[in-house]
Amino acid sequence: MIKVYHAPNTRSVRIVWLLEELGLPYELKTLAFNPKDLQSEEYLAIHPYGQVPSIDEDGLILNESGAITQYILAKYGKGRLEPKAGTPEHARFLYWLHFAEATFMPPLGNIAQHAFIRPEAERIPQLVMESQAKAKKVLSVLDRELAGKPFICGNDFTAADTMLGYNLLLSKMFGLLSDDYPNVVAYFGRLAARPGFQKATAK
Repeated sequence: MIKVYHAPNTRSVRIVWLLEELGLPYELKTLAFNPKDLQSEEYLAIHPYGQVPSIDEDGLILNESGAITQYILAKYGKGRLEPKAGTPEHARFLYWLHFAEATFMPPLGNIAQHAFIRPEAERIPQLVMESQAKAKKVLSVLDRELAGKPFICGNDFTAADTMLGYNLLLSKMFGLLSDDYPNVVAYFGRLAARPGFQKATAK
């Protein structure tokens, strides 16, 4: 069974959500989002940077939500939640799956660190403003992409949606998800209505 190292409202939501969507059993190891748990000697043996998610499956330890997502799909997906490999549709799926972390997540991470997590004296307000502008540019791109389709890859819900959906959860928490992006707002509404999302974000 897959053991998932999870902290509420972190990237590990993506993995719990994916497992719920696939109907796979898993063991949840919930950590507090603080140094006592994440920087403990025990957890640093699982993830050397003290971040989540991590998974442990019979001694195979894997970090990075995108890599974990692809591993789970390859081993357990049976063609679910992704287009057929080698097709143009799969290429676009991979693009959006990795876009979530490589392009969208950096500005959101800066906002989280410098508006909420770091001590006041260590925060850089200018970086928050610049990151908000970058995040809004991403939301504009997504809004155009989502015009006329229910999910990021078209009519079918995929694991790219679990990756992006977490980013949009943060965007909403940070006050970025506004009526300026009607297609994104509607999209996030569809994602948030899914039982898998609701279970993952309640843990």
